[in-house]
Amino acid sequence: MMKKITLLSIIALVALILSSCGLGKMVPNNQISLKLENPDLENNGGKVEFVVKGNVPPKFMKKNATVDIQVPVFMNEDGTNKTEIRTIKLIGEKSKEQGIVISFKNGGTFTTSGNFPYQEKLAVQGIYGIGTARAGKKEFTYPPQKIGEGISNTSSRIGMNPVLSENAGNGTNLLFAAHNYKPEFETQKGNIYFEVNKYDLNWSLKLNKDAQAKQLLEDLKNYLFNAFENNKNIQKITISGWASPEGEESLNQGLSEKRFDQGKKWLDKQIEEWRKEYAKKNKMKLKDVIIQEIVYENNAKGEDWSGFEIAVDKSVIKEKNQILNIVRSQKESAIREQKIREMTDIFTEIAEIILPPLRRAEFAITCNKNNYTDQEIFDLAKTDISKLNVNEKMYAASHTTDIKEKEEIYTEIMNNAQSQNDWRAYNNLGIIAINDYLQSTNVSDLEKAQNYLDKANAISPNTGIVLNNMGILYFLNGQKDEAKRAFETAQKAQIEPVKQDYNLGLFKILEGDYAGAIQAMGSRSCDYAVALAQLLNKDYAAAKTSIDCVQPKDAKAYYLAAIIGARQNIENNVIINLNAAIELDNAYKAEAAKDAEFKKYRNSPSFQNLVK
Repeated sequence: MMKKITLLSIIALVALILSSCGLGKMVPNNQISLKLENPDLENNGGKVEFVVKGNVPPKFMKKNATVDIQVPVFMNEDGTNKTEIRTIKLIGEKSKEQGIVISFKNGGTFTTSGNFPYQEKLAVQGIYGIGTARAGKKEFTYPPQKIGEGISNTSSRIGMNPVLSENAGNGTNLLFAAHNYKPEFETQKGNIYFEVNKYDLNWSLKLNKDAQAKQLLEDLKNYLFNAFENNKNIQKITISGWASPEGEESLNQGLSEKRFDQGKKWLDKQIEEWRKEYAKKNKMKLKDVIIQEIVYENNAKGEDWSGFEIAVDKSVIKEKNQILNIVRSQKESAIREQKIREMTDIFTEIAEIILPPLRRAEFAITCNKNNYTDQEIFDLAKTDISKLNVNEKMYAASHTTDIKEKEEIYTEIMNNAQSQNDWRAYNNLGIIAINDYLQSTNVSDLEKAQNYLDKANAISPNTGIVLNNMGILYFLNGQKDEAKRAFETAQKAQIEPVKQDYNLGLFKILEGDYAGAIQAMGSRSCDYAVALAQLLNKDYAAAKTSIDCVQPKDAKAYYLAAIIGARQNIENNVIINLNAAIELDNAYKAEAAKDAEFKKYRNSPSFQNLVK
């Protein structure tokens, strides 16, 4: 009891002394109120904006006194690790110092605003105002006045979800180098003609006896047999059965099918005769004469109106424009035919000149001029890759979806003396290593990727694809400045430049240009980075839509969804999504416990259960 009386006596004595020095009732109780206008401070482009407003009540500010207010001040609860941002000076009406004049009778208000560089340590500290009153040589420092807590650093949560891709798009893509394999094809053609409404072969038909038609058919056979003898790659044989556009449409479709069948039978017969002759000439058994499997493409399409138009257009018929107008304006075949038949003065000419060549079976033999068919390339890549040139190997690798098979082919190219300086293999091995890291989080995969991509860049500097992939690698390594430079250089590269709007949009988020980031990312939906930019741009509904449909969601996507829930004041969304994030990555438990985004939920039992 004695100690309590003594302490009260000391406080009274101090107050009396200070009162006599001009501070009077300004001590020991501070009546100046401070308010942080936006209690949810956040890092925007490395800067934190703040506005603090204060109020001084009437009959508080002595006329000769001053009050220095440090605000905002960031510090721990015990007052340690203090960071002072701004000091403002309030002065009484008779003070000779410079500052904001506060009337003793009426009191007054004041505002201070500005920004300061974001520091990570500030994010978890309390926000205070600390006032020190002075009169003459005496001063009194008031207890810290808490006005807020923490700074959200959500803008730093940019993330990439790179995907392996053969083609660049407006996204984050690990780009394979092009295989540069170009199949070259050549085609030989020939026709067999038929009588109207018939499909049996009639070699006495005038068109079949035509010297040019006979020569084309002979050239067709010779081309095919030469392909057999020289192991050319026959890609396909197309047989187009056609009917002239007269009579019932369904009947003509049937005619075109039967003409396809007749054409196939005729060609099969020629092939069999060639096999017999070849066997005899080379003293072989017929069964030992093996030819590649022939793929017939049935192109029986019924009435050949397109051929009709071409023939009319090339003809000297005076009324050809009128005929073509009928064909092009009437959708129904029967109406076209009827209107043309009604032109009786010229229909005989049409029937004798235009229609007969349309009744045909048209052959087109297509050969791949390259060494192997596609399937042979794919098979050789697995059985005897040494037979393939480098572009064929790259083509085979691009065809398979098995990452290990791709890796084996690119490694063979890299180790082959003839192709060891092909940058494409190193580039592709680099992005496979990055992809492995994304699956395993093993940093040694990033080290492998660095070695491969450095080699690719050394062989082919200023190549957009390589620089794009290096940018992703830098980003995943936490080297964001290097990543941005790589993306910018990739966009301006002399060789195969890569559009980088989306990737550079990520850095607009870091710079605080959220509207610019959204615009740069285009119309992408169901995207983490777009959702982040929309959240920071205060469009919470759009952000929720963008993040909800991200599939599959990783831990960072669930965590962002929890932040969106907090911004929308929907606690259930906070808890559900935060729980999912922690289940996928336990590190988010500690992260959430200190994140200013969740400060309003720190006393919630549900939240506490998640982060404890």
